[in-house]
Amino acid sequence: MKNPSSKPEWLLLIHQLPPQPTNLRVRIWRKLQKLGAVAVKNSVYALPFNEKTHEDFQWLKQEIEAAGGEATVFRAGAIEGATDREIIAAFRKARDDEYAQVSAELDGLMGALRQQKRGGHLSVGRISQYEAELDKLHKELERIVSTDFFGAGGRAAALAAYERAHKGLRATQSRNAPPAQSKQARSGGINLAQYQARRWMTRRNLFVDRLAAIWLIKRFIDPKARFFFVAEGETVEGALGFDLYGGEFTHRGEDCTFETMLKEFGLTDDAGLRSLAEIVHDLDLKDQKFNRSEAAGLGAVIRGLADTLKDDRKLAQHCCPVFDGLYELLGREHETKTTNKQRGARKPGKRAARS
Repeated sequence: MKNPSSKPEWLLLIHQLPPQPTNLRVRIWRKLQKLGAVAVKNSVYALPFNEKTHEDFQWLKQEIEAAGGEATVFRAGAIEGATDREIIAAFRKARDDEYAQVSAELDGLMGALRQQKRGGHLSVGRISQYEAELDKLHKELERIVSTDFFGAGGRAAALAAYERAHKGLRATQSRNAPPAQSKQARSGGINLAQYQARRWMTRRNLFVDRLAAIWLIKRFIDPKARFFFVAEGETVEGALGFDLYGGEFTHRGEDCTFETMLKEFGLTDDAGLRSLAEIVHDLDLKDQKFNRSEAAGLGAVIRGLADTLKDDRKLAQHCCPVFDGLYELLGREHETKTTNKQRGARKPGKRAARS
């Protein structure tokens, strides 16, 4: 969020659309809304200038031109006919309207949940539907927050509405969960049921240990996890911290966070995960403890993606398939080595039987 006391710089998109295709105008308008842009004049939209907003407008400019329209993007220190205060007020009002819409939908979700509960119709299927709806609203709320450039007043109420809905749904889930079937991690300590649909919090500017931990959480621990990336000193209420000071899961002894989580959740029997942990360890701690040759390549891939994407959430999304592929490859390599060893161990016995 831009400091209100500093004079903002504006990024303007001026465009003209062709009459065909007929849905182009609506499509471009919706994308402008998702970017958080506000109209300052007819066919002129503004965003506060930064690298990300500049990139967003440039992509939209290309799309307009590819459809046969015209578009221009440029920076401006001031906009004729409107003061900075008026433009900032327009941004805040746009975000407040969006916050109010999401808050109303969240409250409506809670009302429907209570009604179903009172009527005794709250089945497992209905709970799953509410989970999906809450997840959709959470993503929309995150999008609005990411475009709330000037701190709209409705943010707190929307976040509170989400927190109420999240707690209400979790309470319903816990009451409807079959107590005899709670999953235990193989380590014999952690109850995985306590780590489902949770908030997870870690430091910004992700690199290999945190990225690998995010992948591990989503694939093996909490498929419906919600992740938050915080600056130093920030916190998220009710979130489980990992790879940060004071977090539930972080470096312990000579272990990086990924190794810690494998042990805590009883996942060390998986050969693919063990091999992946060795690569993450070497790349994160740089002590060459395992001397894994794959570390350099994985590091290059992550740095390249980070430089290209410049966004933690996008980086995590793009890295998960990388870890998927590496995990599958490492698992197959282990199986091949094991099979070859077993065959080698059987050969002397067979020769002895023939002689």
